[in-house]
Amino acid sequence: MKKFVCAIVSLLCIAAWANEENGDIQLPQPNLKGNVSLKSAFKERRTSRTFSRKDLSALDISNLLWAANGVNRDNGKLTIPAARGIYTIELYVALSDGVYKHNRETNVLQKVVSKDLRSASDSRKMGAQAPVVVVMVADQSKFGEKGAHYVAMEAGAIMQNLYLYCAGYKLGTVVCGSFDKNVWAKELKLPADKYVILTQVVGCMR
Repeated sequence: MKKFVCAIVSLLCIAAWANEENGDIQLPQPNLKGNVSLKSAFKERRTSRTFSRKDLSALDISNLLWAANGVNRDNGKLTIPAARGIYTIELYVALSDGVYKHNRETNVLQKVVSKDLRSASDSRKMGAQAPVVVVMVADQSKFGEKGAHYVAMEAGAIMQNLYLYCAGYKLGTVVCGSFDKNVWAKELKLPADKYVILTQVVGCMR
Protein backbone atom coordinates (compact mmCIF):
# COMPACT_ATOMS: atom_id res chain seq x y z
CA MET A 1 0.00 0.00 0.00
CA LYS A 2 2.83 2.38 0.92
CA LYS A 3 4.54 1.68 -2.41
CA PHE A 4 1.29 2.44 -4.23
CA VAL A 5 0.86 5.75 -2.38
CA CYS A 6 4.48 6.70 -3.05
CA ALA A 7 4.02 5.92 -6.74
CA ILE A 8 0.94 8.15 -6.93
CA VAL A 9 2.76 10.99 -5.15
CA SER A 10 5.69 10.62 -7.55
CA LEU A 11 3.38 10.81 -10.56
CA LEU A 12 1.71 13.93 -9.18
CA CYS A 13 5.09 15.54 -8.60
CA ILE A 14 6.17 14.72 -12.15
CA ALA A 15 2.95 16.20 -13.53
CA ALA A 16 3.44 19.38 -11.50
CA TRP A 17 7.07 19.61 -12.63
CA ALA A 18 6.00 19.18 -16.26
CA ASN A 19 3.53 22.02 -15.93
CA GLU A 20 6.22 24.22 -14.40
CA GLU A 21 8.71 23.29 -17.12
CA ASN A 22 6.48 24.25 -20.05
CA GLY A 23 5.27 27.41 -18.35
CA ASP A 24 1.65 26.36 -17.86
CA ILE A 25 -0.16 27.41 -14.68
CA GLN A 26 -2.71 25.20 -12.95
CA LEU A 27 -5.22 27.58 -11.42
CA PRO A 28 -7.05 26.64 -8.21
CA GLN A 29 -10.74 25.90 -8.36
CA PRO A 30 -12.74 29.15 -8.29
CA ASN A 31 -14.36 30.09 -5.00
CA LEU A 32 -18.07 30.22 -5.81
CA LYS A 33 -19.08 31.40 -2.35
CA GLY A 34 -19.26 35.07 -1.49
CA ASN A 35 -21.35 37.71 0.22
CA VAL A 36 -21.37 40.36 -2.51
CA SER A 37 -24.89 41.34 -3.51
CA LEU A 38 -25.81 41.90 -7.15
CA LYS A 39 -27.27 45.31 -6.27
CA SER A 40 -24.04 46.46 -4.68
CA ALA A 41 -22.06 45.24 -7.70
CA PHE A 42 -24.32 47.26 -10.01
CA LYS A 43 -23.94 50.28 -7.74
CA GLU A 44 -20.14 50.07 -7.79
CA ARG A 45 -19.79 49.16 -11.50
CA ARG A 46 -17.53 51.69 -13.21
CA THR A 47 -14.49 52.10 -15.44
CA SER A 48 -11.02 52.57 -13.98
CA ARG A 49 -8.07 53.77 -16.03
CA THR A 50 -5.32 53.84 -13.44
CA PHE A 51 -4.10 50.75 -11.61
CA SER A 52 -1.57 49.71 -9.02
CA ARG A 53 1.07 47.19 -10.07
CA LYS A 54 0.07 44.79 -7.28
CA ASP A 55 -0.25 41.25 -8.64
CA LEU A 56 -3.50 39.32 -8.51
CA SER A 57 -3.35 35.89 -6.90
CA ALA A 58 -3.94 32.68 -8.86
CA LEU A 59 -7.29 32.39 -7.07
CA ASP A 60 -8.21 35.95 -8.08
CA ILE A 61 -7.52 35.09 -11.72
CA SER A 62 -9.42 31.80 -11.45
CA ASN A 63 -12.45 33.59 -9.97
CA LEU A 64 -12.23 36.31 -12.62
CA LEU A 65 -12.16 33.84 -15.53
CA TRP A 66 -15.02 31.80 -14.08
CA ALA A 67 -17.13 34.95 -13.78
CA ALA A 68 -16.24 35.90 -17.36
CA ASN A 69 -17.39 32.70 -19.05
CA GLY A 70 -17.09 29.78 -16.66
CA VAL A 71 -19.26 26.68 -16.43
CA ASN A 72 -22.15 27.28 -14.02
CA ARG A 73 -24.41 24.27 -14.71
CA ASP A 74 -24.07 20.51 -14.88
CA ASN A 75 -24.93 20.55 -18.60
CA GLY A 76 -21.79 22.54 -19.41
CA LYS A 77 -23.52 25.84 -20.08
CA LEU A 78 -21.65 29.00 -19.15
CA THR A 79 -22.20 32.22 -17.20
CA ILE A 80 -22.91 33.99 -20.53
CA PRO A 81 -25.58 33.54 -23.21
CA ALA A 82 -24.66 32.22 -26.65
CA ALA A 83 -26.65 32.11 -29.87
CA ARG A 84 -27.87 28.54 -30.52
CA GLY A 85 -25.72 27.46 -27.58
CA ILE A 86 -22.57 27.90 -29.68
CA TYR A 87 -19.76 29.66 -27.84
CA THR A 88 -17.33 31.52 -30.07
CA ILE A 89 -14.88 33.24 -27.71
CA GLU A 90 -11.77 31.88 -26.01
CA LEU A 91 -10.03 33.83 -23.27
CA TYR A 92 -6.34 34.58 -23.13
CA VAL A 93 -4.59 36.25 -20.19
CA ALA A 94 -1.63 38.59 -20.62
CA LEU A 95 0.63 38.69 -17.54
CA SER A 96 4.05 40.20 -16.95
CA ASP A 97 5.85 37.03 -18.07
CA GLY A 98 3.77 36.23 -21.15
CA VAL A 99 0.37 35.40 -22.59
CA TYR A 100 -1.64 32.33 -21.65
CA LYS A 101 -4.66 30.65 -23.20
CA HIS A 102 -7.26 29.59 -20.64
CA ASN A 103 -8.36 25.98 -20.90
CA ARG A 104 -11.80 26.13 -19.32
CA GLU A 105 -12.13 22.35 -18.93
CA THR A 106 -8.92 21.92 -16.90
CA ASN A 107 -8.64 25.48 -15.53
CA VAL A 108 -5.07 25.62 -16.79
CA LEU A 109 -3.37 28.68 -18.25
CA GLN A 110 -1.42 27.35 -21.22
CA LYS A 111 1.53 29.55 -22.12
CA VAL A 112 1.55 30.61 -25.76
CA VAL A 113 3.85 33.67 -25.74
CA SER A 114 6.88 34.38 -23.54
CA LYS A 115 6.65 38.14 -23.90
CA ASP A 116 4.98 40.90 -21.92
CA LEU A 117 2.20 42.15 -24.23
CA ARG A 118 0.10 43.97 -21.66
CA SER A 119 0.89 47.35 -23.21
CA ALA A 120 -0.80 46.15 -26.43
CA SER A 121 -4.13 46.26 -24.59
CA ASP A 122 -5.05 49.63 -26.11
CA SER A 123 -3.64 52.73 -27.77
CA ARG A 124 -3.09 54.39 -24.37
CA LYS A 125 -1.18 51.34 -23.06
CA MET A 126 -3.28 51.22 -19.89
CA GLY A 127 -2.57 47.51 -19.54
CA ALA A 128 1.10 48.21 -18.90
CA GLN A 129 0.09 49.65 -15.51
CA ALA A 130 -1.98 46.62 -14.46
CA PRO A 131 -1.19 42.98 -13.62
CA VAL A 132 -3.75 41.36 -15.93
CA VAL A 133 -5.16 41.91 -19.41
CA VAL A 134 -7.96 39.58 -20.49
CA VAL A 135 -7.92 39.06 -24.26
CA MET A 136 -11.11 37.86 -25.98
CA VAL A 137 -10.36 35.84 -29.11
CA ALA A 138 -13.36 35.23 -31.38
CA ASP A 139 -13.73 32.35 -33.83
CA GLN A 140 -15.45 33.68 -36.95
CA SER A 141 -15.79 30.21 -38.45
CA LYS A 142 -18.52 29.30 -35.95
CA PHE A 143 -21.12 31.53 -37.66
CA GLY A 144 -19.32 33.14 -40.59
CA GLU A 145 -19.28 36.86 -41.34
CA LYS A 146 -23.07 37.08 -41.12
CA GLY A 147 -22.89 36.01 -37.47
CA ALA A 148 -20.73 38.94 -36.32
CA HIS A 149 -23.56 40.24 -34.15
CA TYR A 150 -23.69 36.91 -32.28
CA VAL A 151 -19.99 37.18 -31.49
CA ALA A 152 -20.43 40.81 -30.39
CA MET A 153 -23.28 39.77 -28.09
CA GLU A 154 -21.09 37.15 -26.43
CA ALA A 155 -18.17 39.56 -26.04
CA GLY A 156 -20.49 42.13 -24.46
CA ALA A 157 -21.74 39.59 -21.93
CA ILE A 158 -18.17 38.62 -20.98
CA MET A 159 -17.24 42.29 -20.66
CA GLN A 160 -20.13 43.02 -18.31
CA ASN A 161 -19.48 39.91 -16.23
CA LEU A 162 -15.90 41.10 -15.72
CA TYR A 163 -17.12 44.59 -14.79
CA LEU A 164 -19.56 43.24 -12.22
CA TYR A 165 -17.04 40.84 -10.71
CA CYS A 166 -14.48 43.63 -10.40
CA ALA A 167 -17.08 45.96 -8.87
CA GLY A 168 -18.01 43.35 -6.29
CA TYR A 169 -14.43 42.57 -5.29
CA LYS A 170 -12.92 46.07 -5.28
CA LEU A 171 -10.93 45.67 -8.48
CA GLY A 172 -10.63 48.16 -11.30
CA THR A 173 -11.25 47.38 -14.95
CA VAL A 174 -11.53 49.02 -18.34
CA VAL A 175 -12.63 47.43 -21.60
CA CYS A 176 -10.61 48.42 -24.66
CA GLY A 177 -11.45 48.50 -28.34
CA SER A 178 -8.62 50.70 -29.61
CA PHE A 179 -5.85 48.16 -30.06
CA ASP A 180 -3.83 46.85 -32.98
CA LYS A 181 -5.47 43.56 -34.02
CA ASN A 182 -2.52 42.74 -36.25
CA VAL A 183 -0.12 42.76 -33.30
CA TRP A 184 -2.25 40.30 -31.37
CA ALA A 185 -2.85 38.10 -34.43
CA LYS A 186 0.88 37.91 -35.09
CA GLU A 187 2.00 37.34 -31.51
CA LEU A 188 -0.70 34.76 -30.72
CA LYS A 189 -0.24 33.12 -34.14
CA LEU A 190 -3.99 33.22 -34.75
CA PRO A 191 -5.39 31.53 -37.88
CA ALA A 192 -7.24 33.67 -40.42
CA ASP A 193 -10.67 32.88 -38.96
CA LYS A 194 -9.77 34.03 -35.42
CA TYR A 195 -9.31 37.57 -34.19
CA VAL A 196 -9.18 39.62 -30.98
CA ILE A 197 -12.53 41.34 -30.51
CA LEU A 198 -11.89 43.08 -27.14
CA THR A 199 -9.27 43.39 -24.45
CA GLN A 200 -10.03 44.18 -20.82
CA VAL A 201 -7.53 45.47 -18.28
CA VAL A 202 -7.95 44.32 -14.66
CA GLY A 203 -6.10 45.26 -11.50
CA CYS A 204 -6.22 46.86 -8.10
CA MET A 205 -7.29 50.50 -8.15
CA ARG A 206 -4.88 53.20 -7.07
